[in-house]
Amino acid sequence: MSKSLTIMSLNVGRLLQERTRTYLQSLGTTEPLPDILCLQDFPFRDLSLLERLPHVAFGPMTNHLINGERAVVGIAIASRYFMPDIRHHITWGDGVLKNLRGINEKNQRHLGAESDTLVGATENRLVICATVIKGGVEFNIATTHGMWVRGGVINDAQRCCVGKLRDVLIKEAYMRDGLVLMGDMNFGRGGETYQLFTEEFRDCIPQEIDNTLDPEHPAACKGLKIVTDYVMTGHGGYPENGYSVTDVRLRPGVSDHCALSATVSRK
Repeated sequence: MSKSLTIMSLNVGRLLQERTRTYLQSLGTTEPLPDILCLQDFPFRDLSLLERLPHVAFGPMTNHLINGERAVVGIAIASRYFMPDIRHHITWGDGVLKNLRGINEKNQRHLGAESDTLVGATENRLVICATVIKGGVEFNIATTHGMWVRGGVINDAQRCCVGKLRDVLIKEAYMRDGLVLMGDMNFGRGGETYQLFTEEFRDCIPQEIDNTLDPEHPAACKGLKIVTDYVMTGHGGYPENGYSVTDVRLRPGVSDHCALSATVSRK
């Protein structure tokens, strides 16, 4: 009976660069296929790229404009194994799918603060929680894509979104006897949002990792180093049923974020 699985998270960058498409297609052939793949900014129309991970939960965030055409973009959990219990929770917005406003075809917020307001009004934020069964053992996995803020400076919208996300995940961890969260949180270490979150969830990224952006990310090109992609665990009040996370690795060169992978084991 296996009590561990491999998990990977990747922000694919919405526009799905050719290198990202190539990498996703290589999983299970020239690249190792994880048991679980958590995706952020993933276009629904490209679900066929995940055919080697046939159990998929998708949550739409907005109807983006990509190459002049509207495309539904969201988050996903794709699994090699059956997922009998899947739940979606909205952490920002009303859950109604809308045409994204405030962003041009290059995925740029070209109107400054006005763009931030328009995006906030037309893009939902959510979290997917799922139970995965591998070899008769249940693993509880969650993924999300946190709210981006200009200059990394927290505002009331992000504070509200992160607070609701934390409250939802505390309840999910309690109901599921613990869970593993993996995704692009859109906050760095040490700030208010990080402190709020890590009061309840353990950051499993080794301290020696100080950046999860790809070297070609615009911020990285300016010399910024920041951990924004995380794997975290919450025991939900049952530490004896918790998770351990090992073999945390980054894979650059596949998107504007590094692919984050780890091995998760039940205690």
